[in-house]
Amino acid sequence: MGNRAEQLLESYFANSISPTELEELRALAAADTELADEIAFQQRVVASVKGSLSNSIQDPEWRNAAKAPAAGAIKVSMFPRYAYAAAAAFALLVVAYIFLMPPDLPALVAKNAKEYPNKMKFKSLGEEAQAVPEAVIQAFGLYDRKQFREAAMALQPIVEANSDRMDYRFYWGVSLVNSQQYAAAVTALTPLVQGSDERKIPAQYYLGLACAGMGDLTCARQHLQAYLDSPEGVTYREQAKNVLSAL
Repeated sequence: MGNRAEQLLESYFANSISPTELEELRALAAADTELADEIAFQQRVVASVKGSLSNSIQDPEWRNAAKAPAAGAIKVSMFPRYAYAAAAAFALLVVAYIFLMPPDLPALVAKNAKEYPNKMKFKSLGEEAQAVPEAVIQAFGLYDRKQFREAAMALQPIVEANSDRMDYRFYWGVSLVNSQQYAAAVTALTPLVQGSDERKIPAQYYLGLACAGMGDLTCARQHLQAYLDSPEGVTYREQAKNVLSAL
């Protein structure tokens, strides 16, 4: 097998061979048994690796791309040439690892989830000028100390007892996102983005993160994009873009 055959073979398995070069490779394979055997064996190895990879890929478009055939089929007999085939298989595995495997969305969300500053004034509860209940002060104390799992647990009964207080609900949702309780966060934050509360835009960001953490990509794209499209979507713009670009 000469240098020209090796060049054509490399182009063939890189899927960059032209139609003219493919015809040339077919002609060489018909006259060279060694070349024909090498092509056949590598075709079988690459097909096997592609099939294995494609079955593990979740995205349908990527899965179909992984199954795509080479530029043209060459029918030949088989004889293994292990070194070349192993190199081709290894290269395919590297490409698949870098480009085809989906990102670890929960880890990405956790990295881009930022706490929202506590802007509660604690002047009154409802319309009555009364002292803020100790349970509320304690819950927000946990939030201020970034003990988000504990804050979420403390805020849940407060939210349930004060269904009209979207401010309590918002901080409950933020606590759930920052403690990676994404399904509960979606439930907590959805009423905020459906209404006209002043925290609607930051709630879009946190709801987008929660949806991404759950693996609901459509929901995540919708709310992260809504946050980015808003003139108010400034504070967490970089984080929202990071997650959205990975979806």
